[in-house]
Amino acid sequence: MPDQFGMIAMLTVFITLSGVFIDSGFSAALVRKADRTQADCSTVYWFNIIVSVVCYVVLFFCAPLISDFYEMPQLKSILRVTSLSIVIGSFAGVHRTLLQADMDFKALTKFNLLALLISGVAGIVFAYLGFEVWALVIQNLTMQVIATICVWFKVSWRPSLIISKQSLHEFFGFGSKILASSLLDTLYSNIYSVVIGKVYKAADLAFYNRAFSLTQMTSSLPTGILQSVTYPTLCKLQHDDEALKSGYRRTLKLSAFVIFPMCLGVGAVAFPLINVLYTDVWIYSATLLSIIVFSGMWYPIHAINLNFLFVKGRSDLFFRLEIIKKIQAVVILCVTIPLGLEAMCYGSIVSSLLALIWNTHYTGKFLKMGIFAQLRDLLPILLLSGVMYIGARLTANVLGNDIISLIASIAVGAIIYIGGALLFRFPEVKELKNIRK
Repeated sequence: MPDQFGMIAMLTVFITLSGVFIDSGFSAALVRKADRTQADCSTVYWFNIIVSVVCYVVLFFCAPLISDFYEMPQLKSILRVTSLSIVIGSFAGVHRTLLQADMDFKALTKFNLLALLISGVAGIVFAYLGFEVWALVIQNLTMQVIATICVWFKVSWRPSLIISKQSLHEFFGFGSKILASSLLDTLYSNIYSVVIGKVYKAADLAFYNRAFSLTQMTSSLPTGILQSVTYPTLCKLQHDDEALKSGYRRTLKLSAFVIFPMCLGVGAVAFPLINVLYTDVWIYSATLLSIIVFSGMWYPIHAINLNFLFVKGRSDLFFRLEIIKKIQAVVILCVTIPLGLEAMCYGSIVSSLLALIWNTHYTGKFLKMGIFAQLRDLLPILLLSGVMYIGARLTANVLGNDIISLIASIAVGAIIYIGGALLFRFPEVKELKNIRK
């Protein structure tokens, strides 16, 4: 039921924040360093494990305070068990980073899919046996265990008993700015969950969290994959501004070509999608989802612009932007909280569009790729995605919220978008074919 999912959503912010501390920007620094040594990798490995244990101990003893804050006593034991996932995952942090640096994304994908499949089956089995909210906890822990074991045995690298002060100093100089920026971003991204969980009901948080998660699946998740692929490559071009500019333009257009229609498509079929996948008990999530997608669709443009600062080693500028954006976003959040969940979702759209101005500032300054230049590149994709959205949304409105409506709406949207891209000869179609080959 929604309130049981809401319990897990209330704890997400604490698990996510722990993950930020464990990484501390060291993974990005390790990928960026071309001549990484055994001492570098071992230092990051032991750092990750030590910090993960510290974070778990802190969460273990803070669990009663967190459960008191939400006025839900059962959260204490749930947090203490589910937090074990951060320690488990830390044992394969460097191994994942090395796979990313070697651009072995095929292996990462296989392991993630295997972990999702096994943990998904485990979650369903335990839910069927009546474990209720604990089925979600077991699912999460199982996924971390399977993924960690797979990555550990795939990568031949093994840690040495070394913690290099030189490596720590070097990585902390670069990673500290990323850590501070990631903390700001994580706090802001999860502040909605904290506020909704405290001010509204657990079920309301579940509705919002389900809509937010589906938006992430179509925006943040594919963007993260795209960044993992492009970051090591663009790092090699960091001293050639012309090649870097060309690479960024291609990355921006290709990501928009894939993610804009995915995000808007989910928003267009939100009501039949939620009704078919989760039943009408969750139908209010569809209302929130149809709003949030207009905020989430811009995520790849934000992320790719900010990625430029990582490539250039300017994590200080990244941190400066994060402070500015989060101040304005918190102001918007404070204004919309009393107006209800839908108003908060509309506020997130305003925050996203304002953040777009800030995030394109330095790419405009250094590469002459400001917001207007980027929007010019993205305009054909944006227009075609808009037409696709209207067609799919009208189809869903006419046919209702059953599975026939869902299939028909997706088909109409796909025909409009793919047909339009082929008809107007979008260059991204050819690029996707080349990538697939």
